[in-house]
Amino acid sequence: MTELIAPRRRLLRWSGWFGVINAGLFALVALRYLWLYPFPSDGLGVAYTVLTFVGHLTLLSVVPMFIVLLPFVIVLRSRRLVMALGVVIAACGLSLLFLDTSVFAEHRFHLGVLTASLFEVSTWVFVAILLVIFLFFEAILAGIVWRNFALADGSRHGRLLAAVLLGCWLASQAIHIWGDAVGHTPVTQFTRFMPLYYPIHAKRDLARLGWVDPGVARQQRMLRGSLEAADGQLNYPLKPLKCSAVNADLPNIVIILIDALRPDAIDPRLTPTLARFRAEALYFNQQYSGGNSSRMGLFSMFYGLPSTYWQAFYDLQQAPVLMDEIKARPYEVGLFSAVGFGSPTLIDRTVFAGWPNLAEKRHDIAATERNKMVTADWLRWLEKHNQERPFFSLVYYDPPMNDVALEPDNPLPGDDRFTHNEKARSLWQQYRLAIRMLDGEVQVVLDSLHQRDLLDDTIVIITSDHGYEFDDNGIGHYGHASNFSKVQLRATLMMRWPGKSAGAVDYRTTHHDLPVTLLQDVFGCENPPSDYSVGRNLFSGQAWDWMMAGSYTSHAIVEPARVIVSHPGGFVEVLGGDYRPVKDKKLNAQLIQDSLEAQRRYLR
Repeated sequence: MTELIAPRRRLLRWSGWFGVINAGLFALVALRYLWLYPFPSDGLGVAYTVLTFVGHLTLLSVVPMFIVLLPFVIVLRSRRLVMALGVVIAACGLSLLFLDTSVFAEHRFHLGVLTASLFEVSTWVFVAILLVIFLFFEAILAGIVWRNFALADGSRHGRLLAAVLLGCWLASQAIHIWGDAVGHTPVTQFTRFMPLYYPIHAKRDLARLGWVDPGVARQQRMLRGSLEAADGQLNYPLKPLKCSAVNADLPNIVIILIDALRPDAIDPRLTPTLARFRAEALYFNQQYSGGNSSRMGLFSMFYGLPSTYWQAFYDLQQAPVLMDEIKARPYEVGLFSAVGFGSPTLIDRTVFAGWPNLAEKRHDIAATERNKMVTADWLRWLEKHNQERPFFSLVYYDPPMNDVALEPDNPLPGDDRFTHNEKARSLWQQYRLAIRMLDGEVQVVLDSLHQRDLLDDTIVIITSDHGYEFDDNGIGHYGHASNFSKVQLRATLMMRWPGKSAGAVDYRTTHHDLPVTLLQDVFGCENPPSDYSVGRNLFSGQAWDWMMAGSYTSHAIVEPARVIVSHPGGFVEVLGGDYRPVKDKKLNAQLIQDSLEAQRRYLR
């Protein structure tokens, strides 16, 4: 009986040492990540890499083991059962890590269900053989650990080692919190090289405590020239752009961005300015965003890339080639945002990385006033504009839904919609009132261009970053960033383009197409779009057969009639047009292959 039932202390001691020793084995396998990683010359960056490598691999080895084994140690105290489970967990972990290093070495992203769906039978046979070998090896190791550590008298060495390993993890997180807050690229660029690694972010907390000044941090990033750290990680663009447009012929470009503007919210009785603009503009009837969140929607709009690249561009603070081209031309640039340029969009570290004087969000004034301030700042900037130079401007509005007074006795267009429950009806009313308020601000912007006779020389684009839901699908979802259904991805896009006729465009288009269109039709860039984007020209006449869309932690392959959603940890759903599971969950191997190619094309 003593062979089978062991003291809890010995079982815990065995579990700890077995997990730590396996962490060392994990580290040996994971050295392949470091061979692929371009180490920074910065001392702090090197220290962070080492601490993260040790701390995170220890976490991957020890935490799953303790989560599974602890209940059996406490309740059953069965040595054979605990050791058998530990052996299986360790062998499976080693096998998955070995497989992930192989996938990462070839594709530059980590193992997932979609990736595994493409494996040949020979790959699965190899994995099975590998697992058997690791099971045999771990079984021998388990016995050695039991005899040499579990049966030995307790010592301070184990506790000291545990403290050191925990210290490595804590130190790496502390360095990342600081490095992320100030944009220290030699620290942040390591994130994508570790599997299942989600470091802590606390920029807003540090700023609120006064420990980090966002303005000073931004200036330091620009002075440091931290974009040089991107060399060796991103292969973007694939080839330098060759653009032939003559500077003297460049048009002005104004992008009026209204957060979450649904196309079906535009109504002559509610939004007369937007409705009139649509009637006189190119209007894309089936425009889709590359994300269901502002962060990923804007990323797709300016980069024309899948959201899976966002982390790499954020970590390296590399701007899109569209903004590089604007910066290389004699454009005056005016950027105005009611939500600021930091969190949640973080476009100060992506789209507009390296641009000075990006205003922070004003938390001391109401949302309505922030939007009015955007308009006022735009008017002052335009008044000072050097008329000898073209200008590029982003005017970014945020519907003040929580800052508008409900009007229960004042009917609005669309009152007969979303009456299936009180929450949807109330949100729909707040939404329309907020959009109506912003319609007036857009009118002021358009009038300012008209009064200065600038419309004939200006491309005016009115768009949204994503859609907005009022439980349209009947699954209890409201707002955005909660699913990849049509209603959350459908975006507004309409534009007045000098020389192009107004009218509706009815084929499916995506935000990924916008940078391609501007680079080709404004700047005369001759490169094939695949050199820098997964999109195509908006005027190509081609509808997308599938597209990539992303959220903060998940992403999806969107087809016209179904969606394949990949969640963190590798869980995959196949959903129909009604956003409910479909019976036929068979994956198209070629579609998966094409999507994976799009996700690795611009990574070294």
